[in-house]
Amino acid sequence: MKKILLIFLRLLSIPYGYMVLVITLLHRQPTGTHNVKPPFWEIAELIKGNEKLLFDIIGNILLLLPLGIFLPLWIKKIDEVKKVALGGFLVSLLIEITQLITTRGYFEIDDLFHNTLGAVLGGLIGCRLARRIFPKEETSQEQ
Repeated sequence: MKKILLIFLRLLSIPYGYMVLVITLLHRQPTGTHNVKPPFWEIAELIKGNEKLLFDIIGNILLLLPLGIFLPLWIKKIDEVKKVALGGFLVSLLIEITQLITTRGYFEIDDLFHNTLGAVLGGLIGCRLARRIFPKEETSQEQ
């Protein structure tokens, strides 16, 4: 049963990866300008009352949450939430740099933070699930 679940989750990661690519790059038209937003601008605008940005913040958290679940299932060495956090941060950084270079979005520190937070939340689930699927062998050393 564990192998079937693992295969299902790994197959599910293929459309997820495509969805992230579509959302972050493919459905956006190039603007021709390289845009960088100042750090924490979304939170500042949210505090000022721009409630539309709450949707963006939640969306960015949810965007990489599945990645946090999938990483420990793809790579057995990613077995701790801090490793998932690093992976999520690097994927988010890759997305932001690609958006900046291709002018298909803004480079936002806020997105790095929110995407990484989403990966961490997913990592809490993914690491626990991976421990159940890939139990570490308990070795006892007799002396």
